[in-house]
Amino acid sequence: MKRIIYILILIAITISNCTTPIIIPTTSANSNLLVVEGIINAGSDSTIITLSRTVLVSAKTTVNPETKATITVENATATVGTLTETVKGTYASKGLNLDITKQYRLRIKTSNGKTYASDLATPKITPPIDSLGYNITGTGLQIYVNAHDATNNTRYYRYDYRETWQFHAAFQTGYISNGTALLNRTPAQDIYSCFASDTTSNTILNSTAALSQDVVYQFPIVSVVSSAEKIEQKYSILVQQVALTKDAYTFWDNLKKNTEELGGIFDAQPSSIAGNIHNVNDATEPVIGYVSVGTVQKKRIYITRGQLPRSWALLDPYGCMVDTALINPPKVPNAPPEVRATLIVLPPQGYAIFPFADASMNIIGYMYTVPICADCTLRGTKTQPIFWK
Repeated sequence: MKRIIYILILIAITISNCTTPIIIPTTSANSNLLVVEGIINAGSDSTIITLSRTVLVSAKTTVNPETKATITVENATATVGTLTETVKGTYASKGLNLDITKQYRLRIKTSNGKTYASDLATPKITPPIDSLGYNITGTGLQIYVNAHDATNNTRYYRYDYRETWQFHAAFQTGYISNGTALLNRTPAQDIYSCFASDTTSNTILNSTAALSQDVVYQFPIVSVVSSAEKIEQKYSILVQQVALTKDAYTFWDNLKKNTEELGGIFDAQPSSIAGNIHNVNDATEPVIGYVSVGTVQKKRIYITRGQLPRSWALLDPYGCMVDTALINPPKVPNAPPEVRATLIVLPPQGYAIFPFADASMNIIGYMYTVPICADCTLRGTKTQPIFWK
């Protein structure tokens, strides 16, 4: 979940074919509430908790991290781990390797002196992901997950994912302008091929409670359209699976309905979202979040362009085009009239430049395009991820 927002509802009452709007004034009564996201990882992986504050719909920003807090993990009698703030609002610790026979909770002390704690909970063991796969559909890829619990004790699952892909810019450039002249790009200045990534943008839940066996079969995780830049060269997805208690599942299901499935009169209606985190000194203060305790299972797959239908064509997301950058007529006496008539123009500093040639591959001039069409670093990084293969 990338953000939790409050939804203000405008209700229309239709009487005798007349529509009368009821205006609900914006209020700050429910703004600045503490939002807690994450899981106490009982295994060897890191525990990562994110703290933020709610903002009004009318606010200019949707990101409001809660910084400088003190967060600890404790059992019924002692503290067993401390989280450190790594970036604003994000706190992490190394693997805690907890005793799964004991109960644990999260304790948070914010910079304003308030203390919050989650309910004590026994770690829930998550079964492994059996496999990740994909189906070719009429519109692209459908990534899915398979898993099962032979003991039939899981039943409730939550998923998150992180996508990573390799892509290149629309045009490759070997030159750059410094404002007065053309310069050759060095290998270190190459900006053609990059990597990019994205994370879960919605709440992904699955329940096998209605099934005779605790089996997850081809449960859909995310779709990728056939024209997406993500699958231009090589695509990878890391899926994380977490077992939930029934109470945790109910919390996330209500949250999903309140934030992702509202909009029409036949959609799910707003409902209260009761989490398991409380102000230890003021039980009336609303706090948003549910901190589970348990293990996490992960699996990654790679998909290359050669595995996909050849008929799938990439859709340029920027409508990239080129224009004449620099022409030198005296050196190309046999150039066509439209080239000889072109003015000598040097594009602004930073614009991407590359040569164009005649039928005999003789350079007869230079073209340029806007940076977003030739500089992959504007939306990605040249650094290859350490897991990439």
